[in-house]
Amino acid sequence: MPITEFLARNAKLYRQETCLTEINLDLQDRHNVIWHEYELIENNPAGEYRREMTWGVFEEKANRFANLLLKRGIKKGDKVAILMM
Repeated sequence: MPITEFLARNAKLYRQETCLTEINLDLQDRHNVIWHEYELIENNPAGEYRREMTWGVFEEKANRFANLLLKRGIKKGDKVAILMM
C-alpha cells in the first residue's frame, strides 16, 4: 500500500487518535516506552516537552506540504530532499 493511501485510510478510520508523539527524552522511562511514545526528538534540557498529533492533523499537514510542492512545480518522479530537525 502506498504511503499516501495508508495516510488517507488511517485519517479516515482514526481521525481523532494520536499518531505521533514528541517527548523530552530526559523525562521518559526508557523501559516502559510504548509505540506512540517512541523517541522522535532529541533531548531538550530546557524542561518538560510533549506534543501529540492526530491522524487528521497529520493528513492535513501532509496535504498542505504536498500542495506547496505542486505549486512550486514539483512533479511525480522529481527528487525532493527533506531536512527534519
